[in-house]
Amino acid sequence: MDAHGRDEGDAQDHATPSTIYEIRIGGHLGPEWTSWFDGMTVALEANGDPLLRSPLVDQAALHAVLRRVRDLGLTLRSVVLIPRTDTLTRSDG
Repeated sequence: MDAHGRDEGDAQDHATPSTIYEIRIGGHLGPEWTSWFDGMTVALEANGDPLLRSPLVDQAALHAVLRRVRDLGLTLRSVVLIPRTDTLTRSDG
């Protein structure tokens, strides 16, 4: 098990270094929660809902974050896997 209680050998790695997750939640969180969410960026959307954003190493890491959302009694609005544009290759012609 790793430091977060995850079995390192059980989870399949579905995220890549070129993938980030955006997790939209309902409730109230400020930037001071960043360390509790393993360094994920905590930003507020225009409507005041928190948006968590960060690369996650695998599905186990994603589920750990989702458990924390649940444990705080927050409403999960969406989870989106987003390819990072800085790693896309450019085609010249």
